[in-house]
Amino acid sequence: MLFVERDEELHTLHRLLGDAAAGHGRAVLISGAITSGKTALLEALSHQAQHSGALHLAATGSKAERALQLGVMDQLFHSGSLPPEMAARATELVTVEALPPGESGLESRTLRQPEAHRVHQICALLQELSEEQPILLTVDDTHYMDGTSWQVLLYLQRRIRSARILLVLTTHQRQGHGHSPWHFEFTRYPHQRLRLRMLSERGVADLADRHLPPADADQLATSLYQFSGGNPMLVRALLEDSAAWLSADGGRGPTATETTAFGQAVVECMHRCEAPLRGVAHALAVLGDSASEDRLSRLSGLTPTAVSQALVALNAAGIVDQGFRHPASAAAILESLDAGTRTSLHLRTAELLREDGALAWQVAVHLVEAQSVGGDWAMDTLLEAARQALSTDRQDLAMQCLALALKGCPDEESRTTVHQALNHTEWRMNPAASSRHLPPLYQAVREGRLKGKEAVSVVQHMLWTGGPQAQSAFEEVSAQLTSPSDAPALAQLQLTHQWLYGLRHPRAGSAGTDREVPPLHELRTAGGSLWSRAAAVLSASMRSEAERVVDESERLLRSCQVGDETLEVIASSVATLTMAGRLDRAAGWCDALIQETQRSNARTWEALFTALRADISLRQGDVSAAAARAGHALTLVPAEGWGVVVGLPLSVRLAAHAAMGDLAAGAETAQINVPPEMYDTVFGPRYLLARGQFGLTADRVLAAVSDLQQCGAMLRERNLDHPSLVPWRTELARANLVMGWEQTARQLLLDQEELPGGKSPRARGGALRVLASASPLKQRPALLRRAVDALQNSGDRLELAHALADLSQAHHTLGEFRRARIMARRATQEAKASGAEEYLRPAQSGSADGEPTESAGGSSAAPALSDAERRVATLAALGHTNREIGRQLYITVSTVEQHLTRVYRKLNVSGRSDLPAGLSLQQLPGTTAQAR
Repeated sequence: MLFVERDEELHTLHRLLGDAAAGHGRAVLISGAITSGKTALLEALSHQAQHSGALHLAATGSKAERALQLGVMDQLFHSGSLPPEMAARATELVTVEALPPGESGLESRTLRQPEAHRVHQICALLQELSEEQPILLTVDDTHYMDGTSWQVLLYLQRRIRSARILLVLTTHQRQGHGHSPWHFEFTRYPHQRLRLRMLSERGVADLADRHLPPADADQLATSLYQFSGGNPMLVRALLEDSAAWLSADGGRGPTATETTAFGQAVVECMHRCEAPLRGVAHALAVLGDSASEDRLSRLSGLTPTAVSQALVALNAAGIVDQGFRHPASAAAILESLDAGTRTSLHLRTAELLREDGALAWQVAVHLVEAQSVGGDWAMDTLLEAARQALSTDRQDLAMQCLALALKGCPDEESRTTVHQALNHTEWRMNPAASSRHLPPLYQAVREGRLKGKEAVSVVQHMLWTGGPQAQSAFEEVSAQLTSPSDAPALAQLQLTHQWLYGLRHPRAGSAGTDREVPPLHELRTAGGSLWSRAAAVLSASMRSEAERVVDESERLLRSCQVGDETLEVIASSVATLTMAGRLDRAAGWCDALIQETQRSNARTWEALFTALRADISLRQGDVSAAAARAGHALTLVPAEGWGVVVGLPLSVRLAAHAAMGDLAAGAETAQINVPPEMYDTVFGPRYLLARGQFGLTADRVLAAVSDLQQCGAMLRERNLDHPSLVPWRTELARANLVMGWEQTARQLLLDQEELPGGKSPRARGGALRVLASASPLKQRPALLRRAVDALQNSGDRLELAHALADLSQAHHTLGEFRRARIMARRATQEAKASGAEEYLRPAQSGSADGEPTESAGGSSAAPALSDAERRVATLAALGHTNREIGRQLYITVSTVEQHLTRVYRKLNVSGRSDLPAGLSLQQLPGTTAQAR
């Protein structure tokens, strides 16, 4: 056995053993904290005794045998190999007998005549044995030794000087006056005292060096000492666990939760403790951070003095230091208790904390652990604890409190209250699970037991979930909210309905006509609520007027934090920025909101904002990111948990797969079941548009046409037929071109341009690109240049890349190879910038090897150009002639030539074919400005 920081003690014991062998008997008392290494020291001394030829007789005190006279002496004589005659005499002398009832054998230190004679004979036998060979007598844990055995050893101690006997006893180091009278009697006579201290930090590091690789030992040494307090048993257990961690995954250190050996070592320490120490340790394990000496005293039933002494002893043992040193200690101690004891401790702790005025969640934690509602006060405590837990983003604790409260509900009213809280809490984490609470809650709404904001909350979740009763519930509750004080609740409910179903619901009764939303300026003037202002913003965006409410959208986003009552305000404001084409700003808000919801552990909120962020990525042309984000949203909340909103992530994912040409992933997405009510929402047409796009990619043209026509019918029915929202005519025109119906395709595109939102950059650019496909070859370059001009301001770089590729193809077909190369190079660079180069249809033009040739100047020189030079250079890079540039910028051809000459010189290029494509990434200033 390897010892650390025990050399001095071992040397002393070896020397005393040698003295005893020489006829100079000695008595030794070894004391130390629990599991400080006393037993290990005796084992090392035993090996030395055997090596030197001494007879080792050993015994261990036991709580179970304290009432047996001479129990320890019986162990001693049966532990070594005695000559047969001596063994027979010893057996006769130490026959174990139980003490008479009422006597412990510990109180009386005065021997009666029969006992005194027996003690004398036992000692005489030991002295006689020592004449044949030296004797090492060791008794471990003497604090559990029976009184008669103490009498024998004390008798021997007083006569040991001339005997060849070394007597070594061990005992726990105790605080105050905790030692028994026998120990005090022992210390009255000559003896050697050895006190074992815990290992120092250096000693722990030495042990680590012997058991772990050097680098790991250095890294873990400090933590090993902090967690063990230098207790040898705990250190060795931590080293065992650490070695397992290191072999499993490269090492996570002793903070990991898999503390198998350490937990067992802590429990072993507890078993070796006396009852008061165990009681304090149990109380400390249950109370945790709420522990104080007063509470420990009340929970354990010990006096404050006894608690204080127990804490000192546990500290000396390396188990506690202002609480448990290692977080696994409390768990291991509690796990070692039987279920009844554990439950009783938690219930008593809950009552104690309540008496002390602790926070409700601190009390409820113990009720949850006990799985008992306890007294009459427990129901209110659990409900309040759930509210407190939600306010600090601890949904799991809130759910545990409410689930326990539901078990103890005494009546229907309290069950409704708990169902409502459970629905509210579960929805943040798992909307599918929360829906089971809606039937009893809706019943409570219909019976009038839930009104106002409480009824609104129920209907909001019903609208999200869908189902045949959702629309009628919305109309019923809306009709009840008639008083001025109900206005905010009504606005909140109407905003939810509008965000999900738009301004007109196809199967609504009184809600079937367009809902009049007051103008935004009136709401601001009249101090409209947050929800009514959000509804006005959303109404404007749904009428293709998002551009004029962009600033108000951001004001709304700045004015509120994510919460159950503000979710639709925030989501609709982000959607408005997206529909207005402010994609970078919308993305910035979404990213911040996702981070906030991750901190609050609200998966439903995170999933929603992740889906909105995926939609932004799709509109930016970053189809890989769009597919990944939409997929992640569906991982956070599975499809069945989205209710009718599932159309949002599914439509984005399906459209992204269509753009990538990923038929397998698209087919898998299209097969995900959606609730029928989803088609009644604003997400229904978007889903049909995406499915139509995927149908075209998969060459299922007739199915695509059906989806796109149904999409258009839905949008017209709901007064949402705005190309800036859902450009279904563009995709239907593509389908008609595939079928050879060019005139129908052209008419669809012309009709679209006349609609509100038809001239938005994204809708117009996409339509012009498809219109070019339906036009004679000579007309295509002009149409595609107009498409490129529009798409440069749309933020959709992949669609811009496709338009440039089409333009390159048109020039190539017309034999304009130089322009074709320029456009091919630009298309490739735009696709690279959007991360979608692999999804760009390859053009048939370019350099000889199929790749565009980079210009000598490169785009890094572009900032040296003046605004006027940049405008001219950008149009030249697009392939416009000098005359076309002059007409577009209202300058002469001569001025164009002068600007280009300066551009070529600054960029170090020989001509317009070498102009860097990066120029086109800068937004063109207004073309009505005069170039100077």
